Amino acid sequence: MVPAAHYFCGGVLVDLDGRTSLPGLFAAGEVACTGLHGANRLASTSLLEGLLWGFRGAEAAVRELREAGDPDPGDLASWRMPEDPEEMDPLLIDQDWGLIRSTLWNYAGIVRTGARLERAKADLHYLAHRIERFYHEAPLSRELLELRSGILCARLILNAALQNPESRGCHYRVD
Repeated sequence: MVPAAHYFCGGVLVDLDGRTSLPGLFAAGEVACTGLHGANRLASTSLLEGLLWGFRGAEAAVRELREAGDPDPGDLASWRMPEDPEEMDPLLIDQDWGLIRSTLWNYAGIVRTGARLERAKADLHYLAHRIERFYHEAPLSRELLELRSGILCARLILNAALQNPESRGCHYRVD
């Protein structure tokens, strides 16, 4: 048995276009708090609501990028097809997703300690290095890009948890 507190979780406050308070960051679906359902829901769980805010957010993001001129495509521009690409093994992608999930659940879940968070940080750092190497050695695919984004998000979550020693909301620090 594990503690469950999903009903305490709020969403990231967004405007009518899914814009958050961080420039360039949009949110839709379960991560967003649109206020559409009033005070009885902290996050947005309606499928239609997620679809609408996702669509409006995509339109707003495209509009902002056009207004900004030629956006910097980031590190995707530095990606080049490897001369001898490594074969994509779906089992390895699934294994890495399993490691990300289990590491976050076991070490950065609802009950946390500084030692567990540090262990997770080290484990995810190693995994991120392997995924990044694979990103540069394999042909691009949706699965690989999603995995690369997933490890990035996991590390951001972990770093935020390490910076917050308080027990607040649905996370509890034992130490």
